[in-house]
Amino acid sequence: MQLEARLQEGITAHRSGNLEAALAAYKDVLTDNPDHPDGLHFLGLLHFDAGKPENAIILIRKSLEQNPKNAAACNNLGNILKLSDRSDEALEAYVRAVEIEPRHQEAWKNISVMLEGATNNDDLLPILREIVRLDPDNANAWHNFGLSLMLAGHREEAADALERCLEFGAEAWSDPVWHARVLCALGRQERAVEHLEAVVAADPDNKVARYQLAAVRGDELDQAPEDYVREHFDGFSDSFDDVLKNLDYRAPELVAGEVVKLAALRAAPFRDIVDLGCGTGLCGPLIRRYCDKLTGIDLSPGMLRKAAALNVYDFLVEGELVGFLTSDLPTHFDLAVCVDTLCYLGNLQPFMEALCSALAPGGILIASVEHLDDPSGPDYRVDPTGRYAHTPAYLRRSAEAAGLDYTKEKTVVLRRELGKDVHGLIFELRKPDSDDR
Repeated sequence: MQLEARLQEGITAHRSGNLEAALAAYKDVLTDNPDHPDGLHFLGLLHFDAGKPENAIILIRKSLEQNPKNAAACNNLGNILKLSDRSDEALEAYVRAVEIEPRHQEAWKNISVMLEGATNNDDLLPILREIVRLDPDNANAWHNFGLSLMLAGHREEAADALERCLEFGAEAWSDPVWHARVLCALGRQERAVEHLEAVVAADPDNKVARYQLAAVRGDELDQAPEDYVREHFDGFSDSFDDVLKNLDYRAPELVAGEVVKLAALRAAPFRDIVDLGCGTGLCGPLIRRYCDKLTGIDLSPGMLRKAAALNVYDFLVEGELVGFLTSDLPTHFDLAVCVDTLCYLGNLQPFMEALCSALAPGGILIASVEHLDDPSGPDYRVDPTGRYAHTPAYLRRSAEAAGLDYTKEKTVVLRRELGKDVHGLIFELRKPDSDDR
């Protein structure tokens, strides 16, 4: 009893941030019993908090040797392995957690995030199949089983599993529209529409569901509504960076790579760069050294809080792109970057005209968009994901109509999502110098 009381003192000190007191308590426990599983587990977490992840992994693995049935320790081990870029081992740890405790919510969430960027889940699929057989009312298991089936190429069985998820009701999911988007990708559009109509009927103020319903039905929309974008990304801001990392998201690096090429041709840094739709600031640290001043703008206050924590932006503005670019700006930008923000705009003409007014003569935009490779079809199209794709011809035409020169484009893979490459374009525009006209 004294040993357990001393352990609890350590845990209490640890949670309050008193790492020195926590360390002393954990050492007392392990001096008395070097194989104490909880002492090893919490000492491992303390080592991680102190910036020693390798020590943490060793200690938590030793803890699990003593108590292999500790689902929380497996989940914590997975978190540390994931942050140490050991994704395969992390996934194994999370799966072990749900094998031990089939309703371990945090482990299921972690599995979901990792599966969205996975390409191979051969070992996971039979485990999930057995879990849903033994626990058919486990909503998280069905969700991950469907995702795992889809990654394995079993599209019909995956769609059946994800339809099963809808039977648990929208209240079972933090994102009640995700399954509808994936069902569309699997050819079950009617069921997706039916589900989204039910969500909207139950919650008419759900802006995300209303827009998603319009996108899945293929309604003619010129852009995603501002309130949808703000609400969607505010809810996504805490997990945004981790999710994109698992999707092998490359757009910020691709755009920044073009900035580096331009900077190499200049004798001095860019005076003013604006990051249009800066989000959590993924592009900011990659381009900061190439400018005197860096401004970021985004609709989502949650995203801007994450960007502010990076301490790389001189100014951060909450607002809508076109409104910002046409406002009474204190400067004209000699470079603008726009990373996967135009995928929430269909009609780009207002943006192009606003951009032209905000760029200095000779100013440049480097941007990424999703590639609509259909020369005989529409200029842009909203997909069931809620994102727009654009044709290269439309990008050129709308830029030139606004008085901008369309100077460069290249096809790229922006990320990998649900087992497939998402193709895009990195393009460059230039505002002519006054003596070019």
